Amino acid sequence: MCDSAAIRFLRRSGKMLRGASLLTAITATALAGCAARPGTGIATLSTTVPAASALVLPAPGTLSIVGVIQRQYTNAIEQQIALSTSAATSGQNFLSIQAFGPAETVAMPAGALAFKPVRHSAIRAEIATYFAGRSLPISANFVRNGYGPFGYAYGRGAGNDGCLYGWQQIRSDEADRNKLNSLGMIQVRLRVCQAGASEKELVEMMYGYTIVGGFSGQTWNPYGTPASVDSQVGGGEPLRVPFEERRVEPAVRVESENSIPVTRRIPERKPVRKVEAVDTENAVVVPSPTGGATATDDAAVVVPSPVCVTGASGSAKCD
Repeated sequence: MCDSAAIRFLRRSGKMLRGASLLTAITATALAGCAARPGTGIATLSTTVPAASALVLPAPGTLSIVGVIQRQYTNAIEQQIALSTSAATSGQNFLSIQAFGPAETVAMPAGALAFKPVRHSAIRAEIATYFAGRSLPISANFVRNGYGPFGYAYGRGAGNDGCLYGWQQIRSDEADRNKLNSLGMIQVRLRVCQAGASEKELVEMMYGYTIVGGFSGQTWNPYGTPASVDSQVGGGEPLRVPFEERRVEPAVRVESENSIPVTRRIPERKPVRKVEAVDTENAVVVPSPTGGATATDDAAVVVPSPVCVTGASGSAKCD
């Protein structure tokens, strides 16, 4: 606590000053001496804040937060969230956000942050700044994430790097804005280069980022009136998924002695009548057991009757 000269003077003398003007002069001199004490301070409003204080987070499973630089204005807070970079293209990956609202007034304010609507001329200037010497054509595709429509530009960086610059303005509809409601506004920018990344992979980062901070209260709501719930949710006619009917083939049960019965499905087959050709030229005629058989062909083989007996000389005798 500052022990001023006026207080020390009263303690030493123990007498009251009779001149009010003299007391005022001494007091002013003492207070001026206390205020003139040397000290340290930060001459800029750009400060580093913890990653937990980031107002916007990158898409899960993509790039990690390296650091957060915050700059405070009288009407807005701006953050540039530095993201991990492993590409050959020079420059820092980042995700930035400008949240307009009643920011805290500090000793050395940076003034008010000017509102800049999204125009292609301004976007091209930003691309030229963050991708020096690179060509990133602005995509003509109409895309939209959970916060509304956004735009992006994609191109190739150094080596096989894919680079993307995305932008989005989040603001309520003009019909919702008045003097007391929905006056807030958010600007988001994404600058990223990644080795071997395709356009589809980098655009997913614009779909997946999440805004986790902002100004509270209906007055500074940047999202407008929430959309109504679809009438089909939780009611209406039953919705059934169409399924294709599969044809079931008959099952055949196969069993063996030392195996578990197995059921197999085989397709149905129509019986096929087998027709065999008969060779009439080389046919063998078998005689009846009661007598000999005759053949119309000389090459036919004659089988003797079972009652014939062969003698010792090799001749056959039939009864």
